[in-house]
Amino acid sequence: MKHLDIHVHCDSCKKEEVEILAQSARQNSTICCLSGGLRYGERDFETNETVLKICKEYPDCFLPLAKLDLWESADPAEVYHYAELGVKGFKCIYPYYEYDHDIYMPVYEAAEKCGLPLLFHTGNYRPSEGDLLYRRPMLKNMHPINLDRIARSFQNLKIVMAHLGTRIYQEEASQYVKMHKNLYADLGGCGQWQRLQADELTELFRSKMSEENDSAENFRKLVLGSDAYVTWPHLVGKAQGYYLRILERAGVPQDVIDDVMGRTVASWLGVELEK
Repeated sequence: MKHLDIHVHCDSCKKEEVEILAQSARQNSTICCLSGGLRYGERDFETNETVLKICKEYPDCFLPLAKLDLWESADPAEVYHYAELGVKGFKCIYPYYEYDHDIYMPVYEAAEKCGLPLLFHTGNYRPSEGDLLYRRPMLKNMHPINLDRIARSFQNLKIVMAHLGTRIYQEEASQYVKMHKNLYADLGGCGQWQRLQADELTELFRSKMSEENDSAENFRKLVLGSDAYVTWPHLVGKAQGYYLRILERAGVPQDVIDDVMGRTVASWLGVELEK
């Protein structure tokens, strides 16, 4: 079965670099959801329009996500605009206010109406030159608790908590994922996978109130996200290897592994994964 990676960054549109990422996707039997967008602290990635163009050129490898500009204002018309252009979901990162601020709620409502998932960066974020300019409380703004209001308010909206809060908020983040039926998580990022071991992940996904270990079923709330970049294409395969090893060591059934590695997200996006 093909895999579906919901978390890949489009930080270059150079033909030779995009081609290498496409080759990595094919070698790993993977469809990558690409997201770019402006305003990532000290740097910009490729525009949403460029991401759409690249995905049209490589339909067997890439699907487009649009980055939403959650700044001092946010316009739900942006959601409808990109939905009409064919994006499969949205990426949210580096907001001006906390993710659950009132001014952003109409944007999430629009995404729910369009039936498109949202991928939120949560947890750690390295200091940058942009911090000197914007002076925003980034860790507070991207704390996993901010997804609680969104998940409660839009219960048909599929939400992915990128990085499971990172090491900073991991325990807390796992509780929210288990609590909300529409809240999922990926393990993307070199600071996340490679550190988290099978026994730790099992404990995070076990229901504390249950005498039985029900973590295997809760593992369905995980989705594949490599946090790869066009300029770091090797992370596509490296992350998959980590996911498969940790799930197998945790004793997760193959049916659940298939969901994690792409079947869950494919069902949201209306994508048929080849056998």
